[in-house]
Amino acid sequence: MPQPDLDEARKQHAALREIFYRGDGRLDAPLVRRVEALCRRASAAVDDAYCQQEMRLVAGYAAELFSEQGHHKYESQSLSGAEFLRLQIVKALDSFHSRLFSLDAMRRAAAMGVKPEERA
Repeated sequence: MPQPDLDEARKQHAALREIFYRGDGRLDAPLVRRVEALCRRASAAVDDAYCQQEMRLVAGYAAELFSEQGHHKYESQSLSGAEFLRLQIVKALDSFHSRLFSLDAMRRAAAMGVKPEERA
């Protein structure tokens, strides 16, 4: 059974993954605007507070990663601030993807008539 909202969210997630998993580390103003637009579309696709929070994190971290000084406050002895932010973005993207999987599984179970207490 097709689920257009989840399909759209997955499409936006895939585009975000492509940006942050390629690892060249460079964000410019147009790319940050694209990331923000992708995050907005992913959030709008699925009516789920957890997914929306993860996309807010991705957009916020991307803005800090791009900023001249914003990433410096995240620096530590073991990681640069930019690498820390990139890892947080990847973590949020993974959490978003996992939640989409869970939403899909819950919908499929509901469509088959499985009650929540019977799923465990």
